[in-house]
Amino acid sequence: MKRILFLLFMPYSLFVAPSTIPAAENQTWKVRPGDNLEIIAATVEIPTDEIKKLNPGIVETHLQIGQKLKLPLRSYPDSRALEEELKKKDARIVTLERRTRDLENKIAVAESRLTWHPVWVWGFWICFGILAFIAAGTYWIFRQTHPRVLEQPRDRSVRDLRESQMRLRSSFPR
Repeated sequence: MKRILFLLFMPYSLFVAPSTIPAAENQTWKVRPGDNLEIIAATVEIPTDEIKKLNPGIVETHLQIGQKLKLPLRSYPDSRALEEELKKKDARIVTLERRTRDLENKIAVAESRLTWHPVWVWGFWICFGILAFIAAGTYWIFRQTHPRVLEQPRDRSVRDLRESQMRLRSSFPR
């Protein structure tokens, strides 16, 4: 009797019974930064519709880091290979983060070594140049409109001064 049961059990276990543990109906996925349903589905090679069926209240755009999603159970070799790939991915992420951190430190050191003139120094020279331009323009206009004011002084007699005053007075309308 035991032998018959054993012989019946063998084909049943090979063809009919699932190769997974019956108590475990699914496995979980812990959401990481940058994950979305398409990435998860591509990673575990499961259609997104199956993930949505197992997680009915899930919103694709609002996955939260650390949230656990139910996934259909895969065979042990597949899940083992997936875990190895995830470990490699995590190790690569750690390496890239370390390189990024080192690069950020190098940039900070390089920036601290740069000697920039403070903004007020540049502002001073710009203001000085503008004022010098205005003063030069004013001087040029004054020379054009008052040519005799800046002439070299010459000895003038009292008679010359009176004549110039008379000429000036005669030019005014009465």
